[in-house]
Amino acid sequence: MGKSYVIDCSSIRGPVEKVQKQDLANFSKQLGDTLSGVGFAYLTNHGLDLKKIDKFYDVSKEFFDLPKESKIKIRKPPGASSLHGYAAPGDETLNEQAPDAANELREFIDILGHIDTNDVPYFPPELPSFKDAVDEFRLESVKLADKVMRSIALYLGLPEDEIVKRHTHMKDTSVETPTVVRTLMYSPIAKLPDVKISDRVGEIRCGIHCDWLTITLLYQDLVGGLDVQTVSGEWIAATPIENSILLICGDIMEIYSGGRIRATPHRVRIPDDTQLTKKPRQSLLYAPGPDSNQTVEPLLPIPEIYIGKPRSIYGPQSYDKMNAYEWVHRRFSTAATY
Repeated sequence: MGKSYVIDCSSIRGPVEKVQKQDLANFSKQLGDTLSGVGFAYLTNHGLDLKKIDKFYDVSKEFFDLPKESKIKIRKPPGASSLHGYAAPGDETLNEQAPDAANELREFIDILGHIDTNDVPYFPPELPSFKDAVDEFRLESVKLADKVMRSIALYLGLPEDEIVKRHTHMKDTSVETPTVVRTLMYSPIAKLPDVKISDRVGEIRCGIHCDWLTITLLYQDLVGGLDVQTVSGEWIAATPIENSILLICGDIMEIYSGGRIRATPHRVRIPDDTQLTKKPRQSLLYAPGPDSNQTVEPLLPIPEIYIGKPRSIYGPQSYDKMNAYEWVHRRFSTAATY
């Protein structure tokens, strides 16, 4: 993996209010050039508490090791009538038109929105430490997400807080939001004898898709299998870098930027190394979206070169105004398979 994708966050570590303006400006230029020119970035030396990240990994694994009967207790209700809870393999198809979409092997838990009021029923009762682990993971992730969104705003020539101010829930968990904390598990292929693996093995774990929110901070283990598509259209293996966080942008950031920073297409394939197919793959993500009552629309004029071009892998160009919660709920509803 080339060093052009790796961004050292040492200069912006610590509370955002204590980061030097020039350091944030320099980081902004490097991050913006990477996201607009390549499409994703590895963030290293970010200063987050890795013990708290590991705690969420550990308690998540305990959950995924529970018998199916226990996991189903907190399964998402049919038709995405609520976005919280557990999804078994096959319950969600992120891109129904992707090859092998019906064979996606993910299982996961989503914790959305203002956790203080409406998420408690969706935590596994067998694991009382789960909620605390989620809270700590989210608080760590917010520290970096805040600085990333400020940096992107500066890169776009906007006021530093132009994007952050649309995400007040990051500092106030009573504010309703479609923001997602997700913990995922991809089972070892050897444990899934009933799964028919087609010739398109490389896409079987999760088909080609873009994320739906503003940005995604992805914490992946060292098993590998994630591919990302660059701005030029090349697929690159996002080989894990220990203790790094992979940053990709979602549909809402593409809209905010008027197409200047696109949503990053990505997929999860089965590793070519047969030994790795015997290992589970685990990842965590924090994907902040705007407060639920926010209107999503371009924050600056759309360049002429983007007018008439497809805005997303999901369909025709669309920069129309939309409500943030309705946008995300529509995508979840489309993805739900039951």
